[in-house]
Amino acid sequence: MENKIKITAIVPAYNVENYIAAAIDSLLNQTEKFHEIIIVNDGSTDNTGTLIDQYTDIAGIKIFHTGNNGQACARNFSLSQASGDYVYFFDSDDLLNADFVESMQALVHQKPEIDIIYFSGQSFLDDGCRLEYMPSYDRKIDMGWPSGIEATGFMLQRDMYFASPCLYLSKRALWGDNNLSFMNIVHEDEEIIMRLSCSAGMSLCLSKVFFKRRIRLESTMTLPKSKRNAIGYLYTLESIASYCNRNRVQVLPIKNDLVRRFYNILCGYFALCKAIDLRPEYKKLFTLLIELGRFPAPRQLYEMWVPAAFHARLSTVKRKLCK
Repeated sequence: MENKIKITAIVPAYNVENYIAAAIDSLLNQTEKFHEIIIVNDGSTDNTGTLIDQYTDIAGIKIFHTGNNGQACARNFSLSQASGDYVYFFDSDDLLNADFVESMQALVHQKPEIDIIYFSGQSFLDDGCRLEYMPSYDRKIDMGWPSGIEATGFMLQRDMYFASPCLYLSKRALWGDNNLSFMNIVHEDEEIIMRLSCSAGMSLCLSKVFFKRRIRLESTMTLPKSKRNAIGYLYTLESIASYCNRNRVQVLPIKNDLVRRFYNILCGYFALCKAIDLRPEYKKLFTLLIELGRFPAPRQLYEMWVPAAFHARLSTVKRKLCK
């Protein structure tokens, strides 16, 4: 294949000494090579930095050691160093199928105008880790759209809209042209995905699984939630409301879908506040609802705030009273 596109892999790493080698090896063992692999050791306090340095002499690998500035900062820094046509953000404890680069190159070779390619992922449990449910990242369909707005609406309506940047390949120019970067918050993936997907032109969705997500103890997904998570939710809600307000005409065809996304995150925020005994930022939320232009009905607000277990008990009481 002539004129193969160049793909940059971006890998922030923090305290993953048990997983980093397998993650990097899955990027190196591709049937077609990445143009470059940028690895940022984000101030690890274990043996991660030493293990990463063992890859220093491999062509195409760029290694940086920084203070512990957070995953978002590591990704943004790597993006500023990238030279590939497309960028792929990869987590340092996960695995990637060996045919990823080859498959992406073939697709873009056929349609060079593609801005973003979404694909499916699969979860697997690390040794000693147990979860009540396994997250699913099934895109369910192979389809393309001429605009990111259409792609976003379609995926939102069918529960195929996953925030993780490990589940899409994006054109590097898409980030620069739209001044996009990750916010240094918890839930930064959720905050950026809507702005990125709605800014894209031609978008493609694949049902094939390329990405393998490791579910492990002491990861961002499994660590106990805190006030930082609540703050991250608020920033994400603010981002959605602000984007919808600034781009009223463009998002009009999918406004209802974005509003539903907003309310789903709002439900998560309320549930988290109750779980950690934190008073919600009602004044801030009221301002965001005004900016969004859509207020939930009183019953919706009640159901967001009152635990599901209470609803179940209330329903039981009602049934008994009606007998």
